[in-house]
Amino acid sequence: ISPPPQRMNAVNDELRIAVCEDLIADQELLLRRIRESGVAARCEVFPSGEAFLEQYKPGLYHLVYLDIYMDKLTGMQVAAAIREQDEAVMLAFTTTSREHSFEANKYRSLLYIEKPVTQEMVNHTLNIAIALRDRQRAEMLTVPTDLRQVDVPYGDLAYVEVRNQRCILHLRNGQQVEVSTTRNINDLEAALPSPPFLRTHRSYLVNMQQVREVVKW
Repeated sequence: ISPPPQRMNAVNDELRIAVCEDLIADQELLLRRIRESGVAARCEVFPSGEAFLEQYKPGLYHLVYLDIYMDKLTGMQVAAAIREQDEAVMLAFTTTSREHSFEANKYRSLLYIEKPVTQEMVNHTLNIAIALRDRQRAEMLTVPTDLRQVDVPYGDLAYVEVRNQRCILHLRNGQQVEVSTTRNINDLEAALPSPPFLRTHRSYLVNMQQVREVVKW
């Protein structure tokens, strides 16, 4: 039997979880299992894949629970969209069928959980998520905001821009994550490893491993 995950108290130790599930009864059961695990977690619930992807940005969550059988976008389609922009977030599928267990591996899911979800399986998922989250932290930039914090792996960053309490994380895949934060450019410079990050301007920190060409102005 999987033991309860270790209780965490500090706000920064909260496990940030998204639950993407269209059935209210299944939402409530999964949320109850998470609460009863004893883990300090902040959960957000989305009734469809479309609602989740509309607001999703890399770094918002540590763990995403995805129901496979939803109207319109399935959990597998949502996972594919997530992996196009985020390699780090952890995924766990919930389903009434074993049919897609092999496909789930393609999206590097932690677990494939059959419904109704049990306390043992939720505890097991959270144990793995906490261990991986703690391991990833050593190689992530954390930017706290008013409502949540954003974590982005160093390797996903092309450069960081800070202007007027707005931090824009420019990712290797061309996407941007923009947040409001009290951290200034000096704070972020101290948080990033050097090398490979270099401050090239009062507002920019560049991952020199992503530089292809230097143009003289």
